[in-house]
Amino acid sequence: MRVCESKLRLLQTAHELIWHQSYGSVGVDQICEHSHVKKGSFYHFFKSKSELTVAAYEYYWEQSRVTLDRIFSAQVDPLERLESYCDHIRRNQIEHFRANGRVPGCPFASLGSELSNQDEAIRRMAQQISERKCRYLESTLRDAMELREILTQDARSLAEEVHFFIVGLIQEAKISNNIEVLDRMKSGARRIIGAGLASVS
Repeated sequence: MRVCESKLRLLQTAHELIWHQSYGSVGVDQICEHSHVKKGSFYHFFKSKSELTVAAYEYYWEQSRVTLDRIFSAQVDPLERLESYCDHIRRNQIEHFRANGRVPGCPFASLGSELSNQDEAIRRMAQQISERKCRYLESTLRDAMELREILTQDARSLAEEVHFFIVGLIQEAKISNNIEVLDRMKSGARRIIGAGLASVS
């Protein structure tokens, strides 16, 4: 579905400002100013900043899915998918770090943590996107088990452990503003899933 130019600018601007600052520090006036959209137009598209934020982050997720679908393609070896996912996250964080001088962290985890006790719509959106990421990982780990690259176990629980580890690492990199924290991502994920421990027979 095509999004009109003014609405698209609002979606993109809201996501970028909130991700790199915070929900609480970004107001409607600032979003309108940076997106060059009049406030009346803002309220034509959205009832509130909360509604815009949910739409903006969902839009960002839909754009991200193109890359994730490629990374997690069933045509790629499962362990290679996991490593490519970690590489993608690291490159994305480095790109923003070089541009802004700060590690931005996970946009969904940052927003969800900030507003989990204040805005149910935003909390629910952040949780749902977390679950979508876990499904990519779950499918990958099931394939790895079938190929005996890792030991057979509860793929869903294991996917959640990997996801929680990765998100936690990203957020720690944000807190310390240290991109080198992410160097542990691939080795840590492999330890969690027990890569290299499965029988090759």
